[in-house]
Amino acid sequence: MNNRSWRILTLTLAISMLMAGSALAKDVVVFNETNFEIRAVYMSSAEDKWWGDNLLKGDVLRPGEGLKISVSGTPKDLDLALIDDEGQELALMELDFREFDSLTLFTDGTGRFD
Repeated sequence: MNNRSWRILTLTLAISMLMAGSALAKDVVVFNETNFEIRAVYMSSAEDKWWGDNLLKGDVLRPGEGLKISVSGTPKDLDLALIDDEGQELALMELDFREFDSLTLFTDGTGRFD
C-alpha cells in the first residue's frame, strides 16, 4: 500500500471513530423520590420547538418508582420536561446524557445525576 492509501485509510478510520463517539444508545432512569406523582415526561432535542410524545404513555410515575428512557442518537443538548399531578412543569435544558445514567428527583425541588 502506498503512502497516499495509508493516509486515506487513517483519515477514514479517524472519521469513523469520531462519528461513533458522537452517537449514543443507552438507557437513563428517572427516579421519582418526591411525594407526588409525575403525570408526564417529555424529551426532545434542544433545537426542537415541540416536546413530542409523553414517554409515560398515559401511565403515572408514582413516588418511589423509576422510568427507564432509551436515549439514542445525539447524546447532548437534550431537554427533559416533567409534569406533576398539579400541572407544574420542571424543565431541564440542554442535558448531556453521556455524563449520567440516572436522575433522581426529590420533593424539595432538587435532583441528583448519577
